[in-house]
Amino acid sequence: MTGERDNNGVVGVGADLDSLFAEVEALRELASDSDKARDSARVYDFGIRWGALLSGRLQRLAHYHHRGELTPHEQARYEKLRTELRDVQPLAERLGIARPTIPLEDRR
Repeated sequence: MTGERDNNGVVGVGADLDSLFAEVEALRELASDSDKARDSARVYDFGIRWGALLSGRLQRLAHYHHRGELTPHEQARYEKLRTELRDVQPLAERLGIARPTIPLEDRR
């Protein structure tokens, strides 16, 4: 699994990061509105999108991170994303949606 590269790193990494950051914000919004959070159809629809992003785009980012193929800017955004995912984990658990399967803590 190797990605196409351009002068700014692996193609699509920026879009992956943008999508994940947007969904983290959508998760916060959904969880903060008690009416929306009780709407099982809305939570289900969100959970499908969320799960697809976690199992697709997030796994792809983790792969390139592990291989050291992210640019310094992408790496910084990836680390911020991991922090954001740690922060919203209780919200995901409360809504009963998927949790990230990548390590969210630094391995020392």
